[in-house]
Amino acid sequence: MSTSIILAYILIVIGIVGWAVLIPSGKHVGPKFTSYITIFGGAFLFASCFINLVPHIFLGEDPYRFVTPKWHFKIAASVMVGFLIQLLLEQLTRGAEHGHNHCPCCEEEHEAAEHHHSHLPHPGHCHSGAVHPITGLIIGLSIHAFLEGMPLVDLDGDIHQGLLYGIVLHNIPIALVLVSLFISNHYGFWRSFGLLALFAIMTPLGSLCNLYLIPSNELFQSIIMGVVVGILLHVAVNILFDHDHNNFTVTKLMLILLAFVAAYYTPGCPEIYPTF
Repeated sequence: MSTSIILAYILIVIGIVGWAVLIPSGKHVGPKFTSYITIFGGAFLFASCFINLVPHIFLGEDPYRFVTPKWHFKIAASVMVGFLIQLLLEQLTRGAEHGHNHCPCCEEEHEAAEHHHSHLPHPGHCHSGAVHPITGLIIGLSIHAFLEGMPLVDLDGDIHQGLLYGIVLHNIPIALVLVSLFISNHYGFWRSFGLLALFAIMTPLGSLCNLYLIPSNELFQSIIMGVVVGILLHVAVNILFDHDHNNFTVTKLMLILLAFVAAYYTPGCPEIYPTF
């Protein structure tokens, strides 16, 4: 295993467990920062899917030859399967992948606020004094992280950098949601740290599973990538079209445009854009 792959795994893990520093002090990151990083990460994921990941799905072993048309239906179907998988996972995660947690008490308060035409001070965020279920959330997020990590590294050892940076960015609001829930549930530091670490290692674990346990069949690898693209598109679309849609500002538009530009200039695997 190359040094670059190990460093990629470390970056993903640190990007999650590093937020454990907030737990002892019981501090919550401001909603504005969480909102901005969520929107930027969602837009980056959306652009990376079409700039880097989708071209790779339809790429054969030869960088100048695309996969045969008979594969197209299977690959397209895998994208839809990934979309449905994420739809089911959100029954456990309650939207934590979007940077907020739709807990029952918050949903009830939101409905009450809409009925009285008032605004919530913390829409979609959990109350500091409330107790929320964690087990289902961790299970759903772990499955999500495991699946999206599977195509992170090609069988030839090349890292999908667009996917890597997209995962790191959209893991930040997820980690902040988890930290907020741990604080609300009065979890100790080491218990919280252990749960964050469990979630953090699932993406590298999925990548290692694909590299060493799953057959290196070209079509099968394209299908795996298709499933992950479906998952990421579901997350990105929910972020861009559901996140604070009633308060769309020029700042958020600029964040989306900046994320698109960043994704465009993020290099893909070498075989996608060969040197002529």
